[in-house]
Amino acid sequence: MSRKVLGLDIRSHRVCAVLVKSSLRESRILDWRVVPIASGEAEGGGLAAALEIVRADMIGTDTDCAVCVPAALFSCRNLQLPFTNTQKIRMVLPMELESHLPPAGAEQLIDFAVADSRSGDAPQSEVVAAAVERERLTPFLEALAQTGIDPERVTISGLPFAAAIGRRQGPEEVTLCADIGEGFGAIAVLTGERIRLLRCFALPAAPDARGQVLATHVRTMLGAIQEHGDLPEPSARLFLTGDGAAGMELERRVRSLPVEVQPVDLHPMLNLALPEGEEEWDPARMNGALALAMGEIEGLESLNFHRSGFPGRKLIARYRESLVRTGALAAAVLVLMLASVLTQAFVLKRQAAGLDRQIAAVFKATFPEAKSIVDPYRQMQANLQELRKSAAAGGDGGVNFHSIEVLKRISEAIPDEIAVVFERMVAGPETILISGTTGGFNAVDEIKGHLERVPGFKKVTISSANTDRTGKEVNFQLKVDL
Repeated sequence: MSRKVLGLDIRSHRVCAVLVKSSLRESRILDWRVVPIASGEAEGGGLAAALEIVRADMIGTDTDCAVCVPAALFSCRNLQLPFTNTQKIRMVLPMELESHLPPAGAEQLIDFAVADSRSGDAPQSEVVAAAVERERLTPFLEALAQTGIDPERVTISGLPFAAAIGRRQGPEEVTLCADIGEGFGAIAVLTGERIRLLRCFALPAAPDARGQVLATHVRTMLGAIQEHGDLPEPSARLFLTGDGAAGMELERRVRSLPVEVQPVDLHPMLNLALPEGEEEWDPARMNGALALAMGEIEGLESLNFHRSGFPGRKLIARYRESLVRTGALAAAVLVLMLASVLTQAFVLKRQAAGLDRQIAAVFKATFPEAKSIVDPYRQMQANLQELRKSAAAGGDGGVNFHSIEVLKRISEAIPDEIAVVFERMVAGPETILISGTTGGFNAVDEIKGHLERVPGFKKVTISSANTDRTGKEVNFQLKVDL
């Protein structure tokens, strides 16, 4: 199933947006925009107007959205906690951060990422915690809500870029990333995808002063890495993005730093082709929004300061028509399956009833003396077993005949002028059942009379006599008592 994700990188004076479509086969960039904020301040009404332009041009009903806001709003700390349970960590963070945050009257939104954890007899967790005053984040959320944008996450600018770089480095390699804007910056240290250190700071407007402040924070972060006993030496590269680096004379600044500063263009690193567009792709501006969209697609863990309600509500609303169609189709299939089962059951029941009638007819024809028929199959088995026992033991006072002798006597007893066909004879120790076909009922009576004169035949009884389907002949059965 394909998915569209829009990354929105909100800065102080502009909004950068990148729309990415992901499928099972590939991910590709569909569109991108850079929209200036008219009022010059993201907290003012100009942000809502800029977001409305983005929404009208790039957001459809099937588009998810992820947002990052200026890093200068946030305060970040590394904390050591004596347990690894994430629920406990979330509960104690407000108290642990109390001494590092503004007065308690300002309500804080807090999220964290586990940098390292050790279980066993002495469990311990190191977390990177970030906090922001709710009233400082509210203008951004209100502008998003005003334009009908409900983001999947709201995170810190620079963090998605760092996660995208770290994911493509070695799992134990220490990566140093920086996102420099015009008024703020963020530096992150990662091992693989895991955040180990994060620093957010404000920057002066003058480019030369920005360069000095950046160099100071890079040195501070390198010192923090050296003091951190669990982190190996970082690579000699600082991955850099952000349009705030313009005019900072990077070549001169680099010489004073113990790392190589490497500006990054994310789209070739992520193997994403650019469509032909009127606006030129500026990686320094667009990296943040692109990393944000790809992070949401790839499911990268990140700090999130916007927890929406029931997460399935969006999916239900988005795919309501498809779900209704699928449900109706499933209901139709179930109804058809039920009808098929009922029809098969009815047909099988009729077939079983027909077989029962056939068994009863065979039993009645074979044992006409039976007065009641309850279970013809078992009754026939019992009667046949009794006949076998009687045949093996011999009948008391009965006359023993060979079958060929019985046939000879019957043939001699019937005159030639009576047309008769004997079809079946069942001989027992005391009785003989004879079935056959003749020309009429009178002929049946004559055959009965002639057989009664056969020596050894004590009594002859007409068990049944019925005309056949043509009406020209009579099917009969005679019982001879020996």
